[in-house]
Amino acid sequence: MKEREIEDVPFEEVYELEKYGTHYSDSRLWEKLFRVAKKAGATVVRPVLELYYLLQSGQVSLQHKAYIIGALGYFILPVDLIPDYLLALLGFADDIAVMTFALKTVKENITPEIREQVEKKLDELLHTQHL
Repeated sequence: MKEREIEDVPFEEVYELEKYGTHYSDSRLWEKLFRVAKKAGATVVRPVLELYYLLQSGQVSLQHKAYIIGALGYFILPVDLIPDYLLALLGFADDIAVMTFALKTVKENITPEIREQVEKKLDELLHTQHL
């Protein structure tokens, strides 16, 4: 099955995701990751890290980067459809859905180096204390 190019995604879906990009910043992303990583677990944190490291890659088009920024902005956004504090994994269900949707569009850009960075940072976030 062929992966969808961003050009193939309906305008409404792209617009809805990209509008959350105004909430994105590196510092806010890391602040939220440090705060929720252990509670949320790898199921939530891994796709966020994959998108973050894809954003840093020079191999990803500007169009895809805008899409990634929108997804990460949604993750940072303090008001979710399902608040993160309600239930550990269920509270992140909407975040997982958004990250998965974005990753389907850009996953062909994930290199072994990005996977290695993700696993290293995931291990750090889940197994160390952050003050």
